[in-house]
Amino acid sequence: MSADLGVGPGVLKKGASDILECLTPVQKVDLTDAAEQGSSFGDDEAAAALVTFCATWQLGAQFLADSAATLAGGLNKADNNYAETDEAIRDAVNSVKSDLN
Repeated sequence: MSADLGVGPGVLKKGASDILECLTPVQKVDLTDAAEQGSSFGDDEAAAALVTFCATWQLGAQFLADSAATLAGGLNKADNNYAETDEAIRDAVNSVKSDLN
């Protein structure tokens, strides 16, 4: 089986850029204020449940953001490796052509 990514140069970088763009709203997730309003329910169990809910969602959003940022970094690195390899192959072909002339 081939390990070819099946995409051209720049596509991986575009994918990384798109992922990072999607992270913008996630970076603004802050449920601290909502969790603090739990005490206004007048029910300790409801307040505790809201605090747990907010903390879980905030941690989940941060985990997804971190994972997506790692993926975007990997895509950028793969794109750079792709471009460097492509350039090295072109240089090698040009060198062989020069030697044959």
